[in-house]
Amino acid sequence: MTSLSGQSIWHKLLLYYNIHKEIIMKSIKLLTILLVGLLTTLSSFQSLASKTFDSHEHGNANLEITIDSNIIAIRFESPAVNIVGFEYQPNNEEQRSLITEAKNKLSNFDASFKLQGESNCLMVLSSANWVSEHKKTKNKALETEHAEFIVKFELQCEQVNNLTAIDVSLLELFPAIHKIDTQVIYLDNQIKQKLTPSNTIINLSN
Repeated sequence: MTSLSGQSIWHKLLLYYNIHKEIIMKSIKLLTILLVGLLTTLSSFQSLASKTFDSHEHGNANLEITIDSNIIAIRFESPAVNIVGFEYQPNNEEQRSLITEAKNKLSNFDASFKLQGESNCLMVLSSANWVSEHKKTKNKALETEHAEFIVKFELQCEQVNNLTAIDVSLLELFPAIHKIDTQVIYLDNQIKQKLTPSNTIINLSN
């Protein structure tokens, strides 16, 4: 049996709902739209993050060089398999050593690049990082893992206008790399070039 007090509360709630029904329904609709928008945005971010790894091809790498005023900024990205022969989290000490050795090689600017012309440059930034992503699925057998190396250099040059070319030695250091898609922004010019073992020089003098 429902008490008189309980009935009173129920009638008050029902009356409140009937009076403010339109406002409540509009609020629910607005919250639904906002929630759908948030979920869509999160999905887009996840998709964008995944594409960074999904789009990479074994044997290929990317190189971006920006030369502005007296600064040369370089960014190199490669699937880890091109560098160390695998692209999953290391399982033993030998694999961890391979990653450490690769980072040391990749962060050595003089071993990776040769600047041609008296540009008098000083290294101000050098880094090489291992970045990995593990895709989980309901079926564990279908789970995938990808990893890549991201390398950054920044040089400050006294006479950057004297720079005539850049010889990229990465294809010799890491023979599993067959092609490097390269983009150079040099003062007012833009160069797009595919570097291969037989074509390693970016000519800036033209």
